[in-house]
Formats: sequence, C-alpha cells, structure tokens
Amino acid sequence: MITNSLVKIKDAPPYTPELEVPVLLNSMARATLDAKTGGYSFPKKLANEVTVDKANAKTIADIIAGTGSAVGVGVDQGMLHLLI
Repeated sequence: MITNSLVKIKDAPPYTPELEVPVLLNSMARATLDAKTGGYSFPKKLANEVTVDKANAKTIADIIAGTGSAVGVGVDQGMLHLLI
C-alpha cells in the first residue's frame, strides 16, 4: 500500500490485435506470465485440446469394479460464504 502497487491498472489487453478473435473464441486459450514484463500475455500458438489427467483412472476403475477401496477418495469442499 505504501508503494501504490495494490492495484495494477492495465492500459491494454493481454493479447495482440491479431490474437483478439482467436483468444476470445477459444475457450482453451490461457495467458502465461511474461518474465520480461511481469505481466500476462497469450502465446502465438494457442491450445486447442483439453489435456486429460489419467492419474486416477485405475483407482476409479477398481472402485467401480468392486476390487478396490474407496478409503481416502473424496472431494474437497470448502465453506460457501454468501455476501448479502
């Protein structure tokens, strides 16, 4: 708060004019941190596919087949705070 860096006001979007339409129409487009400027920007080549994490596939298949244990398998649930 002392250095007035609490809020960084942006003067341009994180994409170039050539990438505006591809970024806005691609739900898989993700900005990455640019080490040179300290800001976020979109790469020239945008992702087109969803990456699938198959790390837990065997565990889930074993649970469904009845040969595995569901101990320790769960979903993290946090408190939901509503502001009225």
